[in-house]
Amino acid sequence: MSMTAVRRNAWWLLPELLALGLVAGLFAVAAPADLTDTLADRVAVILSQSSPAEHHQHGHDVAAADTVLCTAETMGMEPADARRVEDVRVVYAYFFCAAGEPGQPWDFAARISGPVVVELADPPKVRIAEAGLGYPDRVKAMLPDQYEAWAFGGFHDPSLPTALQQRYLDEVAKA
Repeated sequence: MSMTAVRRNAWWLLPELLALGLVAGLFAVAAPADLTDTLADRVAVILSQSSPAEHHQHGHDVAAADTVLCTAETMGMEPADARRVEDVRVVYAYFFCAAGEPGQPWDFAARISGPVVVELADPPKVRIAEAGLGYPDRVKAMLPDQYEAWAFGGFHDPSLPTALQQRYLDEVAKA
């Protein structure tokens, strides 16, 4: 095969290499899935371990004897290009918590969900917009613009609230 024929038949190689480079670049910029999952787990634990007073502050009716279960989904973080949990200062997430006394049915559990901002300091600082008149404005004020649509749209992964309900049924309602 002549060199001219090789050049004519290999023209497609350049677009494929460009596409491969673009995909590799996107993976380099996006946070690794395991980091976002780890951050979501950390947010859920922080929320679950909050005191009843902290829950009341955010409009969640929790008694001292209640078991609190939470799940979360990471929307983003600061810095956005963090590669390790230790590098993350702030997590933007969507959360769902349910609380109840042992034996309390799901239908009577105290529940709260929505966007949350968690500063990973020692101790962590949790910000949840107060419910009521002006709630959308308070949510917008605490989140970067790129997360606002998600904050009002709920979980992207619908299995998360379903799994939390099942955990509640197994760990609290049946206790």
